[in-house]
Amino acid sequence: MRLILLSILLFALSAGGASAKYSFCNKSSYALSAAIGYVDGDRLATRGWWRLRPGQCKVVLTEQAKPGRYFVYAEAIPGHKGPLRTWSGDTALCVENNGFFNLRNQDVCRDDPMRQRKFFNVEVTEEANGNWQTDFTEASTYTVYSAEVAGVQRLLSDVGKNTGEVDGAMGRETQRALANYRREKGLAEGYNIDDELIDALIEEANALEAKLGLFYCNKTNNAVWSAVAEPQDQERYRSKGWWKIEPGDCAKIIKGALEKDHYYVYGLIEDPAGDRPIAGGDKAFCTNLVMFNSANDLSCEDQDLDEASFRRVEIGGADSATFDFTPDMFAAPSGSGME
Repeated sequence: MRLILLSILLFALSAGGASAKYSFCNKSSYALSAAIGYVDGDRLATRGWWRLRPGQCKVVLTEQAKPGRYFVYAEAIPGHKGPLRTWSGDTALCVENNGFFNLRNQDVCRDDPMRQRKFFNVEVTEEANGNWQTDFTEASTYTVYSAEVAGVQRLLSDVGKNTGEVDGAMGRETQRALANYRREKGLAEGYNIDDELIDALIEEANALEAKLGLFYCNKTNNAVWSAVAEPQDQERYRSKGWWKIEPGDCAKIIKGALEKDHYYVYGLIEDPAGDRPIAGGDKAFCTNLVMFNSANDLSCEDQDLDEASFRRVEIGGADSATFDFTPDMFAAPSGSGME
């Protein structure tokens, strides 16, 4: 789900070239991971991830912000409840999914869509004098301080503490929840907000989320291209892919506590002798050669998409589940003569 209102502001117009820089400022109620793309010589480079606490501003490029186009992307930490929130656009660029990265070769993610993110464009002007700041905002207008308060309210809710509404106001209910949490974690008494408190909340929220959701694990000796179809209501489903899972690896496909009693899974092994889809499928859903996210309101033909047979997996009310792709699940290559 994409958020929302992007505000791109000039920053420190009076600063000289010696202190020129590009900054990010998180004026949202979410803790973020952010990345930037920029022209570096004759290449397009991407760099990230920077962790931005709610209300935090951070310099991400210390060199002068040159007039021209930059690319920016941010996503909320996984520990926040609900669908993944992103600040994104239409330009697909490469990232690493874990840890800090600095990539100068955009071909590295060509065959792995899960290492791509959709960045939005930023036009830096001559008038910026080498300094530029991109603010990440949302529908509610927060200052740096109220964003910090709203962020702590959201994080406290994520870890099961009641603070009332996420509104950026330091009311009595928020003060009480803060004081109780600080006491619980052995932090200094009171209801003040500091980096230690926010980092403790982020760590706990991410740890709770890590135990929830639908996971795929690849127990084969080949890379598996995987997809899922998720129930929307009694008749409607939405199919999504692709997640490329290397042998021995696992990937989280759906975040948060599972709310449905079943899902449909699909996997495909690319083989020189012919693609090997998962066998035993019992319901057809739409797929595509590239990343897709398709509802089944219309036929796959009407959506100009392909069709594949997905296998039903019962969840039974569990908060989390893991589906293992094993070698015996996949059909023999077409034309191999094997059954």
